Amino acid sequence: MSVSLITAVIYVIFGAVLFLLGTVIFRENPRGRVNHITALMLFFAGLGPVFGAIGMALGPEPTSGYLSSSPLYYNVFYLWEMLFPQLVFFALVFPVVHPWFVRWRRLKYLIFVPHVFHIVWVSFLARPELDFLDPDKLTGVLKVILSPLGYILRLASLFFSVLLEFHTKFFSVINLVYIMIAFWLLLTGYRKLTNPRQRRQLKLLLWGIPGAMGMYAMAFLLPSLGVWQPPEIVRYILVVLALVLGVGTIAWSIIRHQFLDVRLIVRQSLVFSISSALLVAAYLLVIMQVSGLIKDALDLETPLIDVSLIGLLLIFFQPVKEQIDDLVTRFFLRDKADYRTIIERYSADIASVFQPDVLKRRMMEVITGPVYIERAFFAFRGDNGGYAVERKGLAESMIAPAEEIAADDPVVECLAQCERPVFIDDLSECGADSQLYPRLKEWGCRLVVPIRERDDLAGILFLSEKVSGFRYSYEDINLFSVLTNQLAAGLTNSRLYAEALEKQKLEEELNVARQIQIQLLPQSNPAGPGYALSSFAHPSRQVGGDYYDYFERPDGKIGMVVADVSGKGVPAALLVSQLQAILRAEVRMDKPLPAIISTVNQIVTETTSPEKFATLFYADWDPGRRRLTYVNAGHNYPIVVRRGGTCHDLKAGGLVLGVLADATYEQAQMELDPGDVVLIYTDGLSELHNPAGEEFGEERLQRFLIDNRHLPVEAIKNKLIRDASRFALGELGFDDLTIIILKLEDGGLSTDVVPHSDE
Repeated sequence: MSVSLITAVIYVIFGAVLFLLGTVIFRENPRGRVNHITALMLFFAGLGPVFGAIGMALGPEPTSGYLSSSPLYYNVFYLWEMLFPQLVFFALVFPVVHPWFVRWRRLKYLIFVPHVFHIVWVSFLARPELDFLDPDKLTGVLKVILSPLGYILRLASLFFSVLLEFHTKFFSVINLVYIMIAFWLLLTGYRKLTNPRQRRQLKLLLWGIPGAMGMYAMAFLLPSLGVWQPPEIVRYILVVLALVLGVGTIAWSIIRHQFLDVRLIVRQSLVFSISSALLVAAYLLVIMQVSGLIKDALDLETPLIDVSLIGLLLIFFQPVKEQIDDLVTRFFLRDKADYRTIIERYSADIASVFQPDVLKRRMMEVITGPVYIERAFFAFRGDNGGYAVERKGLAESMIAPAEEIAADDPVVECLAQCERPVFIDDLSECGADSQLYPRLKEWGCRLVVPIRERDDLAGILFLSEKVSGFRYSYEDINLFSVLTNQLAAGLTNSRLYAEALEKQKLEEELNVARQIQIQLLPQSNPAGPGYALSSFAHPSRQVGGDYYDYFERPDGKIGMVVADVSGKGVPAALLVSQLQAILRAEVRMDKPLPAIISTVNQIVTETTSPEKFATLFYADWDPGRRRLTYVNAGHNYPIVVRRGGTCHDLKAGGLVLGVLADATYEQAQMELDPGDVVLIYTDGLSELHNPAGEEFGEERLQRFLIDNRHLPVEAIKNKLIRDASRFALGELGFDDLTIIILKLEDGGLSTDVVPHSDE
């Protein structure tokens, strides 16, 4: 196999790849200026190796690389040199549009004039021989007519030959100049870029395309100028390297760096097609080589060997192809700019980040980084229902200090009905009476992405044009939909997480408050000769609104108080603390009971709102006289069960605390006998209800005390709590429950009486 044939095959392959790349780029965005300029540049570049391969196939070995002896081919061949002005044209619009391109709207096309003239000129003069100017080769009438002019015709033929030679060499200089101009323009554009991804794209092209052009210049342009004359094999190698470098640079930029925003599915198809083609070629080469070896060894010429080898290798084709596809995917298609990678990385942030500002910042980094948006900003719904515009992404001059979007703006109402991103132009009908629409135009907004939280419009993402100037693709819009959905989920999670933290913090604070409240309650029950006390408190929440306490009076009396504050939880607990502090201060002053309760009522009324009140029962127990002196400020009537089984209620007193500041209270007394039982309780006990809605009630309390008055005070308390819990099926209810039980010892009754069967 000759070197020229191998070279021709390589030329055809790389020419086809250039045509494929040009088609891919053009179809990606046919209306895009950069896309069709780049595609045309690649088409012209593909003509060179294809014409070179055709030239090698038309005749004998060419003596000047691409040149062929076919006049028709010779004329058409020069079309590929339009690559050089097209390369300059490409450098004028990528990565940024050069001012010359805008300023010289029509004059910029003059860069093609030298090459158009060149094609016309060589089409007329570039012949192996100018037969019509050679008198010796004329026949017939022309020879008779032009024979006298033979000397002049020979001179003209020599002139045109010299002119053609001069033009060819001079035109090589023009192509070299075009290459240098393109390199300078690309370098200038590279220095103006700030986006990292654009810089990576152009940095690769900056060395790839001019490098390929430089190798071509070394192979053909410099030899045409007589600068150097490399061997034919060196020339072939330089051309192949130029093709590999040029094609590889563009393909790599498309696959790895999304050159010209080529979609992922197109890049995948391109990579998988190339890898599959290489695999098929490798399989065919293996089949040919192995088949040849077997046939030589067996000295047989039969198609059965080829068929058997093909069948055997097909068994391994699919597994090998899958491994290569996985390798290609990991190596070529899994970079930071890949949309699947972006979604995976942002999904990880959603699962691990619970700060809304961090989530929004990460998303902004994605949009302005890998996705390549020039400017982006959010507007999130505030507490007042409007949407506050965040400054990030907007210049200070573009937004008012307190910019806010009204929730009833027509554009916002339209976005509330949208499930997917919409272009700003599609909102023009909604923008007729909108104050937001002209602002979006002023901000350069191009795409609007609603951020939906379930069925509500939680926020809006506004996006300007891409840095590259390319349109938003279907893949971009899908990406923004997924990212905003994830952002909405992340914001919901962060809010729930913040609420959970707040709840946990509140729980901890309530636990501390509960411990403090427990410590404020009596740690033990007073005891003395002839009587016994027992108590129980069960708050419905961590802290409660019930209160009980004991006071040892200077005269030997024991003060007992049970209070029930309106409400539950922390507000009730605060009022309990206030009530306890006031009451303890007043009791220490050894004032009469009505005066103590009046003062407490006055202070509570003055320091609390009208809806806050408390019921209170206060009693002084005189063990020596066995006398109970009490004041009932609107509290549940305590029950007194006599030794004989009769019941009495302790009603004397006045209004609840906290209603009227000048309310007055009266006291009452009761003499107790051995065996009597006094139950002071809050409504959490009497109003305790079972699943059927039946209340425990005062009658049941009285009957319980009558039936169990013979028990010791602790046994009475424990059995009462147990029966109440059974009545409510294990739940003590949704209200605070507090009791104090006083029993006078009875020497005539046994304290070891066998309890009832339900104890």
